[in-house]
Amino acid sequence: MKPDDTTQVQIVPVLDDLLLIEMRIAQRADELRTNCGCPVGTDLIHWMQAEREVLDGYLGLAEPATSLSERN
Repeated sequence: MKPDDTTQVQIVPVLDDLLLIEMRIAQRADELRTNCGCPVGTDLIHWMQAEREVLDGYLGLAEPATSLSERN
């Protein structure tokens, strides 16, 4: 069964949102890395922190994710 044209129209905005989110995560991860003096081997840590911040904002969560040390 071939999808109709409305299926593609509905998918495009979702893909646009995903690309925008990924770009914001990349930008934020780069900011975090730069602010820490660009240490080698911390790319994943900064990416994951940026993901939390961007996705928390995108999902409209009241408080951004905090680390365990900040919760105590």
